[in-house]
Amino acid sequence: MLSYPAWISLRYLRFRGRPAFVSAITLISIAGVAVGVMTLMVVMSVMSGFDRQLKEKFLGIYGHVVVTAPGEIREYEGLIDRLAAVPGVQAAAPYIAGQIIVRTRNRALGINLRGIDPEREARVGKLREYLIAGKLDPGEDGIIIGSQLAALYRLQVGDRVILISPAEGLLPGSAGGGREKFTVSGIFKSGMAQYDLELGYVSLEAARRLFGLGPGVSGVSLKLADVEEAHRVRNHVSTLLACPPYHVRSWMELNAPLFSAIRVEKNLMFIIVTLIIVVAALNIASTLIVTVKDKTRAIGIFKSLGMPEVKIRRIFLLNGTVIGLAGIVLGTVAGALLTLNINHVADFISSRFGIQVFPPDVYYFDRIPARLDLVEAGIIAGSALLISMAASLYPAWRAARLEPVRALRYE
Repeated sequence: MLSYPAWISLRYLRFRGRPAFVSAITLISIAGVAVGVMTLMVVMSVMSGFDRQLKEKFLGIYGHVVVTAPGEIREYEGLIDRLAAVPGVQAAAPYIAGQIIVRTRNRALGINLRGIDPEREARVGKLREYLIAGKLDPGEDGIIIGSQLAALYRLQVGDRVILISPAEGLLPGSAGGGREKFTVSGIFKSGMAQYDLELGYVSLEAARRLFGLGPGVSGVSLKLADVEEAHRVRNHVSTLLACPPYHVRSWMELNAPLFSAIRVEKNLMFIIVTLIIVVAALNIASTLIVTVKDKTRAIGIFKSLGMPEVKIRRIFLLNGTVIGLAGIVLGTVAGALLTLNINHVADFISSRFGIQVFPPDVYYFDRIPARLDLVEAGIIAGSALLISMAASLYPAWRAARLEPVRALRYE
């Protein structure tokens, strides 16, 4: 059974009689809180999804820890055996990295080319999972390209392209460039537009020919049992390979500026969008002030009958809390629905109005990477509720401080 302060508080929210105008303002306040909560949920979900997807795609391509050297690593097989014995390391794969020009049908584009050992690369990265056509093994004259590059050049498995390396080798120890015809042996789609456009794979032997290298490699990629242990493994490997010196970097260090920028942007967006909820809370305060003025005579009667100030304050605190809760529930439901269907909404806007909501060449991904986090949703709902309750404090204090005689003489 409701206490009488709660019962009175709910009556003040009803749509009937003279308080109809106040009730209309109440609806506007609820809508304001709902819009603020929904916007904050969608923004934080997209930022969280962006951070998570970027991490997954990067780890799927480059591995968790990368070992390189100032020059070409010639005795890389022995190095791989030593690295595979490090606690926490699950697999290791050699690679050769450089830049190349892909030319076909009178068009040319520079891409990042990686020479790989297909079987070892499949154990370290997710290239096998990303393949949508062809096979993982490029052979002596095959190349695996991304879906964006294939679409740009209208290439399919079996088509021929020309690879042109620089006149001078890009890597230390390289002897010169080359030009060869390669066959598209596979097409991959990682979901990250930058990789799908600017990354290609050939065999280690083909990369050595193109870059004029000897029998060595550029570096070794490691896959760990736990990606969060990357710093510990990095330190272990750095100590193990102290002489001769190697460069050992974790996935966090390879893209530190990017991940730091995402975290900063996420925090700033939380603060900025929270201001929408603060504005809605000020609307709640305005609604309660109007309600207090409209109910001045009733408040005077309550006080003359002996109702304590704490009960009167509770009436209007409950009023503001109910308004806030209603907006939070509506906003949370709307935010969850919009987050789960955000790509459908973006596709509808693009097809209906011709507006590209999420251009992949700007935002890395070909789809909006929204991720609904229940913990973040709880934090948003809790913050909105606290703001709503804080906005109710002044109107409740003002109502409790009314003098009965002045209140009864209001009308």
